[in-house]
Parts: sequence; C-alpha cells; structure tokens
Amino acid sequence: MTAQISDTFIYKKNTYSMIGKMGGDLFSPFKYSMIPEMLSTACYQGYYSTYEIKDEKLYLQRLTIRDKNGNYPPINGIDPGKQEFEANYKDLNLIIPFDGKLRLAKGFINDFYIHMGFQKASAFKKILDITFEDGRVTEVLDRSKEAKVQRGAFKKKYDSNEDWNESILEAFSLDMDFK
Repeated sequence: MTAQISDTFIYKKNTYSMIGKMGGDLFSPFKYSMIPEMLSTACYQGYYSTYEIKDEKLYLQRLTIRDKNGNYPPINGIDPGKQEFEANYKDLNLIIPFDGKLRLAKGFINDFYIHMGFQKASAFKKILDITFEDGRVTEVLDRSKEAKVQRGAFKKKYDSNEDWNESILEAFSLDMDFK
C-alpha cells in the first residue's frame, strides 16, 4: 500500500494538508461528467486538488485528474493543460459551497510517517479544524495541543500489527478522530 496524496489548502498564506473531513462534498468531478481513474498507487481516487480559503470563502484553485475516457471539459471557463494520462487545471477560482468541517495539518513529523493511506493528526505539529457553511468559514479551532498529546499514536498502533484490517481501514479514512 502507498501513502495517498492529500488535497492541499492555502490558508492565511500557509500550506496545509487535508487529513480529515466531515460533511458534504468538496469538488466533484462527476458534476463535470468526468469519471476519475487511478492516477497512481499514491492517488487511488484519480484526482487531487488545491483549495484556497480567502476572504473567509473556500475556492478550488488547482485540479490534477485522470479521466477514464480522457474527457476534460472546461471548469469555471478554464481549459486544462493535458498530458498523456492526466489533465491539470490551474487558476480555477471556483467557489466551493461546502457544508461541514475540515481538518487541516502542517508541520509533518517524519518519524510518524505511515506508508499507507492518509497521515493522521498525531503526526503533525499544527492542526486546524475549520467549519464551513455554504463555503464560508464559520469557525476555526486550533487543535494542535490535542494532537501533541496523541503524538505518534496511530504510528504505534500501525507498527504493532494488532489488527491489520482495522489499521488499513483507518489509514485510508479521513475521519476526524485524533490518532
């Protein structure tokens, strides 16, 4: 198994990785008649994105995707740059009317790297939970202290080989638990 590419978020000029999500969809390629196909073992879902939170609103800025049929329509009036097996959309500035909560992280601690799924909160120095209503920020909570208390917990569980099936499911989950 391979660690997955996480979506990236730009918030207050800092770059974060999305490590948790609760609520509705962010960007959906299906709304544009695209059928994502695995890009690589590091991207089973077939696409990854860069979002930006500016003026307290959520925007999709970049998208890299592999469509099953090579169908890459304009998004928000922007045509993609195409390569042999994928397309790259840039400067989309597409408002995303997300309802829910995102967990964003930065300051990854390499000692807690898991070579499978998504990295967990206990492996980062800075953790933010950001709540949105219709794509607007309604609350920002700094959860870094809680993550520090749990530092390395998921890595320890993963390395213990107690229950591989459970570890695999947890590794690929974007739940909001602290591990």
